[in-house]
Amino acid sequence: MIRLEFFTLISLSIFISDFSVAQVKSAKPFEIDFTREAIIFGVGSVASVAGFAILEKVKPLTIDEINSLDPEVVNSFDRDAIGPYQEDVASDVLLLSSYLLPATFLLHRQAKNDLLDLALIYSEVLLIQASINGIVKGSVLRTRPFVYDLQTSLEEKQTIDARISFFSGHTSMTAAISFFTARVFSAYVDDDAAKILIWSGAVILPAVTALSRVNNHWHFPSDVMVGYAVGAAIGYLIPELHRSKANGVSNLSIYPSINLNKPTLSLLLKF
Repeated sequence: MIRLEFFTLISLSIFISDFSVAQVKSAKPFEIDFTREAIIFGVGSVASVAGFAILEKVKPLTIDEINSLDPEVVNSFDRDAIGPYQEDVASDVLLLSSYLLPATFLLHRQAKNDLLDLALIYSEVLLIQASINGIVKGSVLRTRPFVYDLQTSLEEKQTIDARISFFSGHTSMTAAISFFTARVFSAYVDDDAAKILIWSGAVILPAVTALSRVNNHWHFPSDVMVGYAVGAAIGYLIPELHRSKANGVSNLSIYPSINLNKPTLSLLLKF
């Protein structure tokens, strides 16, 4: 609802002369709506339960299934990712570190004041991203690259995790958080140079994560490409859904002015 407040400053006058109209940016770039949040959390919760139920039904590959795997079946674009199992510490560190990115909102005074609203939006990003990723992983059941490699131990190949390669959870979650952080910050920061740095970091972080996942044979290139796209879309669109309707809309303000040639009436309207 639009509130109309009148502040009237009266001086002796015959004619109204000069008016100054100011473009005022909304103090809150993002807004919370109970109905919308209930829908997002409701859908996200149902999807989360569905994803968990689907993943619970996933069974490890049998020895016969592992022995029957043929690397030539993998498309040529993804085939080079096949290699021996190895720990991917780098992507784990990048993922865990990305969860702390929104804490940088504390460095900006206005964003800090809106922290509770931003925390709610952030939780929606995490919920939707994790839910979609869980459902897709459990439904597609794509074998990870290292399972095709003869040097990898049977123990590593016979885990449930070895069957859920598509799409990359590390990449998609890192992209979701990075793009969410950049989208929010870009609403509070006016400096173009700062925005370029923020978005550059948002693009690079999940890209490095994706590269590490492929180089360590945990994912095929197509896994991380889809993961990047899905995560980036969620991270950008969820805060976009919360963009304040008043943000960027002009507020009409009529300020008092002085004209030495004739008396004036000063009137201030704030919408």
